[in-house]
Amino acid sequence: MGFIKFTKGTSLSDKDRKSLQKLLTVEKKKLQSALKDVDASLSMLGGKKAKKKK
Repeated sequence: MGFIKFTKGTSLSDKDRKSLQKLLTVEKKKLQSALKDVDASLSMLGGKKAKKKK
């Protein structure tokens, strides 16, 4: 996953904004899925689950 840095004064077109939103949503779902796998592995090993930061 690449990172996009926006500088002050940068604006996106509606099309670009929607595309970026869709991309970020997909990446978020992948990361949440991976986190569930890690949590499951930790619980199987008997480790304590780390507290989630908000």
